[in-house]
Amino acid sequence: MDIHFQPIGYVKNQIIDPKDGFVLKKEKSVLEILPEFADGLQNLNELAAIDVVFNFHRSQNYKLITPIYTGEIKGVFASRSPHRPNGIGVTTVKLHSVEGNQLTVTGLDAMNETPILDIKPADYSFYENSKSENKIRVERLKGNPRAEIIMDIKSENLEKLLIGAAQIHGHYCPGLAMGVIAAVKAMNQIKNHSDGMEDLLAITETNNCFADGVQYITGCSFGNNALIFRDIGKNAFTLTTRNGKGIRVCAKNDSRLTINQKSPEFSNLFQQVVIEQNHDENIKREFRKAASKASFATLTIPFNDIFKIEDKETSIPPYAPIMESIVCDVCKENTMKSRITEVNNENLCLDCSATSQYVLDGHGIKCT
Repeated sequence: MDIHFQPIGYVKNQIIDPKDGFVLKKEKSVLEILPEFADGLQNLNELAAIDVVFNFHRSQNYKLITPIYTGEIKGVFASRSPHRPNGIGVTTVKLHSVEGNQLTVTGLDAMNETPILDIKPADYSFYENSKSENKIRVERLKGNPRAEIIMDIKSENLEKLLIGAAQIHGHYCPGLAMGVIAAVKAMNQIKNHSDGMEDLLAITETNNCFADGVQYITGCSFGNNALIFRDIGKNAFTLTTRNGKGIRVCAKNDSRLTINQKSPEFSNLFQQVVIEQNHDENIKREFRKAASKASFATLTIPFNDIFKIEDKETSIPPYAPIMESIVCDVCKENTMKSRITEVNNENLCLDCSATSQYVLDGHGIKCT
């Protein structure tokens, strides 16, 4: 049985390259309906959202098992891959206006000149029960805890990502915003995402606010052995895969000046509260407000105004070994074998043996 489709119109927008869809879907698209189908738009302006069915006209082939944007491997029918047996896509979009045969929408990830096959009212009946919607979200995050973060990275939703980073950092500041900006740029250029299995590594050259932005965005942390700290003191980091080929992002020398010019109030309060250690509660309250405002303002600064970016070849350490634990003969606590020292035929942890150890604090790495 042959099935034939006739386009009812075409998409008009700025999405020329497939990878642009994640970012530019936030911008408005125009659905230009062919004149012979224009009567079918009657009463469409009464709707807030519509489903747009379209043809992936630039998709040449497909694979039944395929990688998706999160880096996971799935069956094509369990994905939104454009490479499908019948090349049909559907996206729910917000309808802004209907003028003649032209529909203005946002949220569409179809490319410019994509053939439109059908338009229909969005069906939200399945989500009428908010508990059902929440359950779906929870199940999705059980499958991939970083699914929403990855989508926000791909779409460059910097505000939402900054809010998430601040939840682990504890407050807003331009340094955290810089880490978010730098890491999003590197993640989208390297086209990989961390699953916590050390195949994607972040090498940070500072342990200040910038580093927390990097950790949140990349998913690389000390706990999953994917974060490497080089105590250099630069607002810079390298994102690399196991082949050692990565991307290094470094703040420009005048980046602080650029940020201060954007948010002069924050600069003045920073001098009082952080540099001069003024702990007046009123001033600290104003400082927190200014810091939040300056953080989101930093997101609007063009990337190239505050950062430089370059390809970077990096020496990669082997996968972290799994060490057995040994009970310290003094404190009787389990201790990683590599942190045990033998003294007078006893196995002692570093504390009980009074052995020097390295500590990372606000001053960097030091031996105590």
